[in-house]
Amino acid sequence: MRLRFVPVALLLLFAMSLPADAQWDWGRPHRPRAGACFFRGDHFRGDSFCMKVDDRWPSMPRGFNDQIKSIRVFGGARLRVFNDDNFRGISLLVDRDIDDLRRVPVGDNFGKNWDNRISSIAVFRDRDEWMERHDDRR
Repeated sequence: MRLRFVPVALLLLFAMSLPADAQWDWGRPHRPRAGACFFRGDHFRGDSFCMKVDDRWPSMPRGFNDQIKSIRVFGGARLRVFNDDNFRGISLLVDRDIDDLRRVPVGDNFGKNWDNRISSIAVFRDRDEWMERHDDRR
């Protein structure tokens, strides 16, 4: 009887031991009640991934970095996206849907936009710990 559980236990152990970036993949996940979904295509099309309030990714898993073209926000969430990993570089505060990041300039530089530029993300509801350093609400 114990032998029947060994393959299941080994499979679970293997899945849990995978690196974090091997467990993430583009897809079509269920949207969170409060959080945001990030899309590979503009106008919320194509593969996507979602994050819930209080999720923070100091760096994007392999295949996600600089691949976001639109953002959908749910349940009163807000988020800050960063040009560089570890929440560094220029950032953008997002509190509503953005259907095409090509139309959102990077800071005061209208020659650059946020399309395919995001390298780290923090999702929150109330406290934006980066607010004092940045004032680029969108």
